[in-house]
Amino acid sequence: MKNSIDYYIKVPAKDIHFWCPFFEAFEGMLVLRTPNPPEGEIGILHISVSPDFKEQFEGEVKKHGLEFTNI
Repeated sequence: MKNSIDYYIKVPAKDIHFWCPFFEAFEGMLVLRTPNPPEGEIGILHISVSPDFKEQFEGEVKKHGLEFTNI
């Protein structure tokens, strides 16, 4: 996605099957990847967000109690 903002979010590995379709439902807002298979209890989602949706996306992440991380 051109001119996108990259985010990395930690999620419980057992819940990746929930969070991937949840974020993919925001069509046109973001592109989702899972860069590596989860190791242990934590998985990482790599999400590239259109700058037009930055505030809305960050609001959704905070609303659902998810945590940003750096890779």
